[in-house]
Amino acid sequence: MDKLQQIGHLLITALVKARELNELDLDAEAKQKIEELMKIAKDNSQKIESLTKVTADNGKLDKATVDSALDRILAAMKGVNEELDTLLAKARK
Repeated sequence: MDKLQQIGHLLITALVKARELNELDLDAEAKQKIEELMKIAKDNSQKIESLTKVTADNGKLDKATVDSALDRILAAMKGVNEELDTLLAKARK
C-alpha cells in the first residue's frame, strides 16, 4: 500500500472512530471537538485526492518534497488514530 493509500485508510478509520465517540454520552465541548475533527479529516481527504491528481498531472512537485510531506501527514494520522483509540478505550470502560 503506498503512502497516499495508507493516509486515506487512516482518515477513514479516524472518521469511523470519531463517529463512534460522537454517539457516546459526552459533554457538549467534547462533541464539538469531535465534530471539528471529523470536518478536518473530511477536508484533508479531499485535499489528498487533489494532491494525487495534481502531482500526477503537472509534475511541478518533486518526489522528495511530496514524500517528505506524506511522511509527516502519515505520522500525524497515526497519532490521531492512536489518540482516538485511547479515548474509545476509556469511554468503553
